[in-house]
Amino acid sequence: MTNTPQPELIQATEALVATIRSENAALAALDFKAAVGLLATKQLLGQAFMAAQARAVADELRGPPSVRLRQLAGELGDLSSENKRLLERALVVQGRVIASLARAVPRARAAVAGVRNYSADGRLAASRSTGAMALFARA
Repeated sequence: MTNTPQPELIQATEALVATIRSENAALAALDFKAAVGLLATKQLLGQAFMAAQARAVADELRGPPSVRLRQLAGELGDLSSENKRLLERALVVQGRVIASLARAVPRARAAVAGVRNYSADGRLAASRSTGAMALFARA
């Protein structure tokens, strides 16, 4: 029946909220490197939050949570929803990048195999034999 877990829970929640806010900003800017860089921190802070929450429940925290804790709980819920949306968007963007690269590989391989010419309509033109040109060039 003590209120001592609330400061610990508030601190854990504030740290998690700040990290998710930073991750959301990175995801919104499509800065996947920065977002991935926050993953380990977010996981550790999530574990700390869950542990603080469990201790608060185990200590049978009585009475209403503080105003700050209620504000943080709402903010954490909102940020988590936004984080989910941004992560889903990041997956779509990454899928498009991968698909674009997959389409480019055959063209890159073809380019390495030899110079390709394009016709007036933008399609690959039939490859021409350079044998005759080589004979002509030597003459």
